[in-house]
Amino acid sequence: MRRVLFAVFLLSAVPAFAAPPAQAPQSPGQSQAPQPSEEERQVAAVFEKARGALRQGKGAAVVPLLSQATQQKLEAVRVAARNGDQVAIGRLEPGEKFAAMGLRRHLPPAELRRMSLGDVADHAVKAGWLGPNVIAQSSLGPVRVKGDRASALLLVDNRPALVPADFVREAGGWRIDLTNVFSYGGQMLRGFAAMSGKTEDAYIGDILNRLPAGGKPSGKLPLAQPSGVDETPRAARSGTVTREPLPAPR
Repeated sequence: MRRVLFAVFLLSAVPAFAAPPAQAPQSPGQSQAPQPSEEERQVAAVFEKARGALRQGKGAAVVPLLSQATQQKLEAVRVAARNGDQVAIGRLEPGEKFAAMGLRRHLPPAELRRMSLGDVADHAVKAGWLGPNVIAQSSLGPVRVKGDRASALLLVDNRPALVPADFVREAGGWRIDLTNVFSYGGQMLRGFAAMSGKTEDAYIGDILNRLPAGGKPSGKLPLAQPSGVDETPRAARSGTVTREPLPAPR
């Protein structure tokens, strides 16, 4: 989860973009599983398209597949990182703030000024910010559509992720919606900062200072609190994303 969180916050929130796992052949005695609806197939196709782009190292091709709300969040991060405006960065939610501070740490100011959101996404993929084999190790469970929104269980290494894969129907097509990923990540950062007794900025700075120089996650990122404390916020374990900070450990 730590590797995924880092990738998400550095504008490569795409380890989830994998095709649904192939269904195993059924024996004659087994009942047929319900066939997905046309809408469910359309949602899965968005994942498949994003996965194909990522396998080719084309992070920019994933950006149009994201919801407008997700693109707005990522663009706000890019602009804040490019301008280096500490007031603007300070106004961001913890998840977006982590992304902006991370971009400023891992990309030279001159590069940030010339890069579009698509350029940043391309760089994130090519720099390996997703971690080894993370695309191949992710899969999507059954899709559930409700009106203009859809969701599916996200599996990483065959284990359920803490945040489901969300989608929204926009302009007649389905888009990947990462707003809950940012909300959950922000909740984690806010709660861990409180448990460490540090400000959000100081805690985020500590995380970034302990990352490898190249910005590639090592799988041992300090997104955990002191030993003996469960690193998963309670709301995340229940599947509900909230904006409330966690209480400091007693």
